[in-house]
Amino acid sequence: MENRLLADAFAVLKRTLKARGMTYADVAAALDLSEVSVKRMFSQRDCKVSRLFELCELLELPPEDVLQSARRVQTAPAFLPIETEAALAADPSLFHFYILLREDFSARDISQIYGLNPLDVQDYGARLEKLGLVEVLPQGFMRLIARDPMKFRRHGPLHSLVRQINQTFVLDTIDRANDDDLAYTTLGRRMLPATVRQIIKEAQEYQIHIANLARQDRMMAADKDLVSFKWTVAMGQLHYPDLLEIKSIKRAAVLVS
Repeated sequence: MENRLLADAFAVLKRTLKARGMTYADVAAALDLSEVSVKRMFSQRDCKVSRLFELCELLELPPEDVLQSARRVQTAPAFLPIETEAALAADPSLFHFYILLREDFSARDISQIYGLNPLDVQDYGARLEKLGLVEVLPQGFMRLIARDPMKFRRHGPLHSLVRQINQTFVLDTIDRANDDDLAYTTLGRRMLPATVRQIIKEAQEYQIHIANLARQDRMMAADKDLVSFKWTVAMGQLHYPDLLEIKSIKRAAVLVS
């Protein structure tokens, strides 16, 4: 089951426990587990599918209802601590390593793509673990501590790196706009501010639609068949004199004898 959906399913189950006045100790006793194990399961929001079904049965909830509710959960993007952003900004390679982990690249995949040796991977993992971003597991595997949507502070420590990534992506998309798997379009129009607000609202709804389509793909397709795509939209009030430059034409004086 796709990790994001499973995490959202746990959010639904936790909300149900609270509504019914049940504690982790109650769950532990019913499932013959230790309270520590139950706390860890809900903290990491991860378990086997069979255990998820046991939790649903305990709460007398049909699993399909829990999963349907989970699909409607919209977790608000969260900021990393400012000191964490600063630490990542101080080493772009560390930041890029973390971004790839969030994009479901394994540490082994990253090592092969960039020609890293085991000590490199070990060092990146240890530093990310120290920042509280990953848990280093045996045999070089790494588990993200949190998979919630993430955003970076505007003009914060990571702003220049994020801007560079997006600028590179946009420029590459413009250069390859005729490729079948790329979409690039731009337009400028004069319109009312109320119309602009409506367009922004529709763009946000479409972003949710894209996220749901991607979630379905990750549930139903093998990881090797999935390809990372990026969707970037920029929209704002445009003041053409700030964007365009027109130089004065200097004309040589014609001397009339």
